[in-house]
Amino acid sequence: MAVEHILIGEAFLDLNPGHLTLPVALQTLSACVEHHDFEVVELRSLKRTDGKVSEIIVVDCINDQVPSRNPVGIKVRERLALVFTPWQAPEVRVLRKDFPEEVPHLNYVGLGQPAWLCIYFEPWSTVERTWTPQKFLRRILWWLSETAEGTLHREDQPLERIYYDSPLDIVLPPDFKDKIQDTHSSFTCVSVERSAEDIKVIRGIFVPKTGKPEHKIFRTEVLMLELLPVIHGTMEVFPRTLGQFHDQIERRGEEFISKLKDLVKGKIPPAGLTRDPQARCLLIFSIPVKRNADADPESHEVRAFLIAQDLAILGATLGVLTAHNGKFYSIPIIGAPDGDSFTKWREMEVIPVQVKNEPDKTFARKASGIQEDTADFKGVLLGLGALGSALAELWSKEFWGEWTFIDPETFEPHNIIRHVGKNQHIGRFKVDVVKDVVEANYHLNNYYRVEAIADSATNRANGRIEDAISGADLLVDATTTLDVPRDLSQRDGKSRSVSVFLTPSGEGSVLLLEPADLSLRLDSLEAQYYRAILNSDWGWTHLQGHMGMLWVGAGCRDISAVISNESIQLHAAVIARQVRVLRDKPEPRIRIWSQESDTGALISHDIPVQKKIQAVCGEWNVIWDAAFYQKLCSMRHAHLPNESGGIVLGYIDQKLKSIYIVDALSAPPDSSSDRTGFTRGVEGLAAALNDVARRTANIVGYIGEWHSHPSFTSAYPSGFDRALLESLAKTLALEGQPALMIIVGSGGEISIAVKEG
Repeated sequence: MAVEHILIGEAFLDLNPGHLTLPVALQTLSACVEHHDFEVVELRSLKRTDGKVSEIIVVDCINDQVPSRNPVGIKVRERLALVFTPWQAPEVRVLRKDFPEEVPHLNYVGLGQPAWLCIYFEPWSTVERTWTPQKFLRRILWWLSETAEGTLHREDQPLERIYYDSPLDIVLPPDFKDKIQDTHSSFTCVSVERSAEDIKVIRGIFVPKTGKPEHKIFRTEVLMLELLPVIHGTMEVFPRTLGQFHDQIERRGEEFISKLKDLVKGKIPPAGLTRDPQARCLLIFSIPVKRNADADPESHEVRAFLIAQDLAILGATLGVLTAHNGKFYSIPIIGAPDGDSFTKWREMEVIPVQVKNEPDKTFARKASGIQEDTADFKGVLLGLGALGSALAELWSKEFWGEWTFIDPETFEPHNIIRHVGKNQHIGRFKVDVVKDVVEANYHLNNYYRVEAIADSATNRANGRIEDAISGADLLVDATTTLDVPRDLSQRDGKSRSVSVFLTPSGEGSVLLLEPADLSLRLDSLEAQYYRAILNSDWGWTHLQGHMGMLWVGAGCRDISAVISNESIQLHAAVIARQVRVLRDKPEPRIRIWSQESDTGALISHDIPVQKKIQAVCGEWNVIWDAAFYQKLCSMRHAHLPNESGGIVLGYIDQKLKSIYIVDALSAPPDSSSDRTGFTRGVEGLAAALNDVARRTANIVGYIGEWHSHPSFTSAYPSGFDRALLESLAKTLALEGQPALMIIVGSGGEISIAVKEG
């Protein structure tokens, strides 16, 4: 029996290479002439509908690696058309009319068109970098022999899809499977307006059955079918009618139309259905795909067809609904034709739709590397400025935590530069701005929700704030203030707190995290952070550019601050991840990052966290830590048998009645000491205190004196010590501050005295 071939394009009279103008076609023709497995039959050209002209080399491919009686139906000699079109990948078309359709890796073609081999797994933009005519011919031989052997599709390769890509996409909401059962809402579709009309996208949303919709919509009745598993192989051509789709399913040995009829009847209320000319039907079907007959399904291909009729017309066309007095009923009327006699449904047009899903909570977390078992918790984010808004955006996309936002400030015009808010948000509260931004990630279906409170976090008269903070598992302070983290430290409860901020230059950032058992609070970590600044090389420039305000990193809140949004985003990303990772660990943390401005590299500094020590002196709480205690003991021991001493550095919170000890300086060079006494000098102190103020944004300064007692002497203050404290108190009273005196005794004990003048 003669082999019939499909002809494409117009043939040239001879094999003169001059008929070809494309260099790639000329090179391939030369390669075919030299290759013993390819015989050139003719040259052709094809004028395409887009105006381009394709040049075609028709060859007979004689492949002795193809088994002569293979079950697939590939022949040793196959006539091929090698098609070359400007700016496109070369095509390989099989011209034999009866070339098998049920093989993997064929591209979609229209009815009556020659089969189109899919010979590359990678996109052409990648392949063309190493493409040569010789490799091209070798690839064709490989495709034919591997397909004939049944080994073209590797065992470790993803399964072939059942259908090609659709010209229309529908994006389903993340909670589609749950909400589709909700009787109080309707599923509708929204057309997405695009500047280009090459691909159309529609969004699926749920709206209340009552009320005016917010979007231009057409109501859609969803019909969902789970079909029997299929073995992956060739891709199906999209059916154009419901009848063609039925025939495809029936060829696989499954009944389709009866299932569809049952679905439609199940949607009809007893009171009947009224026509809705604006409505459509969306048939969504899921097909489990198996690698072979004995394997379990490895994937589910979900596709859909849009039927441009409402449910009433579809049901009537299927013969399962009957019209009566303006309504449609599933109860047959006496004398009406039997449903099986209806065949008009076969002609109903179906529009193929590719189904895509918005990411749900589980998928978002998995894609972000989030641990599912630790991601559900209640969090409060305090401060929604540049850094806070960036953190909120990052965590919302990852579905990490359930958040309440607290901030009293308004979104100002200059905030646009470094904030996630946009121009249209000017004048609104920042919490509402950020709420809108993060919820807009899943805006159409309100899938992601946060609470917003436009008030100061320190306003304990606000019941909503009190409820949010007391009920939270994690409090994130991004206010860049002193008052919020210190006030949080005074609260009792279960809420673990972390304070994060950028330095005034934008080149550094800081994280202070309380331990899970809350044995150490943010106010103590703050003091230890300042000591690290004073005693580290990086501390010299850490807070450079500060405005001397009473908050750390004041410059980043100042309109005139020069900090790029790049710096905000860089540090926000680092901080967001570190807060997320460290929250799952019980230890406290003081971590500082410094950026190399030239290279952009970030250097991390971990500060050992010390145990808190506290004493009450009258109405004052005095807070220090184990490292400060060890330093005092070491300085005393270094000067034995003589006494020694120096000044104490720290700061005072008048509202909390707390004195925070940060560090102590050793005796100035002009001090005098012996076994029975110590007199502190002043040489170098002014410069040292200026450096302390500059490094710590004027927060840390002089708060008192320390000295040691000799061997075999306790830390109990002598009469001279008490007189000195009295004098010191009178001096500091001019600033309204109490005086602090610390004495280190011979047994390692210390005494602390506080006196107000």
